[in-house]
Amino acid sequence: MKTHIKKLILLLITFLFLYLVFKNLNFNQLLHIIKGFELKYIIFLVFSIIISLSFRGLCFKLLISKTVKAPLLDLIPLCITGAALNIVLPARAGDIFRAFYTGEKYNESKIKLFGTVMLERIFDGLCIIGMLLIGIFIYNKNPLAQHLCSFAALIFIASLITVFVLVKLNKTGAIFSFLENKCSNLSGGFKNIFLGIIKLSGNFCTSFINGFEILKYPKNLINIIFVSILIWGLECLNYLIVIQGFNLDVSRSVVLFIISFIALACMIPSASIFIGPYQLAVISAFSIYKVNKETALAISLVEQAIVVLTTSVIAVIFLFKNNISFKEIKNDIKSE
Repeated sequence: MKTHIKKLILLLITFLFLYLVFKNLNFNQLLHIIKGFELKYIIFLVFSIIISLSFRGLCFKLLISKTVKAPLLDLIPLCITGAALNIVLPARAGDIFRAFYTGEKYNESKIKLFGTVMLERIFDGLCIIGMLLIGIFIYNKNPLAQHLCSFAALIFIASLITVFVLVKLNKTGAIFSFLENKCSNLSGGFKNIFLGIIKLSGNFCTSFINGFEILKYPKNLINIIFVSILIWGLECLNYLIVIQGFNLDVSRSVVLFIISFIALACMIPSASIFIGPYQLAVISAFSIYKVNKETALAISLVEQAIVVLTTSVIAVIFLFKNNISFKEIKNDIKSE
């Protein structure tokens, strides 16, 4: 019953965003614009997508370098498969699969590797906020947007500092040992329940925080930051290629808002492929530059379609090669 209610809520959210996307839309103009896309740019876009996701594999390798010695050629298709699963499954399931698959294959703690993936997301957040800050302070200069973006940047920086302090002090075990000792003094039937919860939480948190151990190594950290910036630069390039394919005369700084808005939109619960929020994010970004809804939607649909097809083809090959079924992935993620 809960599953059906959840699906219904996701569908309602999706339809709400689709209503906003298609409201007052000129469908004939939309089709005309899509037909005007130069097909030769598909080759450039596919190549750019694969390169950006390959660097995602390199970033993951750097992040787990002190934990797992995995070949880059194994991690690249894994990261591309994870990206495809993030698109078609809810709750960033691709990130969970990436951590659990690596842990299973290399006999390492899955929770620890999941912590590493979350650290990667913090770096992603900093890059995205950085692009948005550049866009707002240099090109848009909206005071309210500047304050909101600066606040978001502070949150991400504070998160990174908090994680760094936790890793550096390594006091997680001590904190939960203190809680266990306090709980041992309790009396009554709930004592064992509380002790069990504290022990389970302590094991989880300790493993999770251990996934951030790369923060102890400044040289590796610099390399990760550099690769993260490169990844998001390539994400911007993807949209620049599509814009060029439509021969649209607009400031290239628009990609700073597109990528930032998409990242925020993909956090909104919706049906598969981020349908609805993704399109509205692109339309909103282009509206800053006075680009009409039909053109923005056409660019969004073409870019998203090629990303989905490219990552899906590689994911299918990876899953088939490793004898992993899509149903098996869903069941494993649920059980974990």
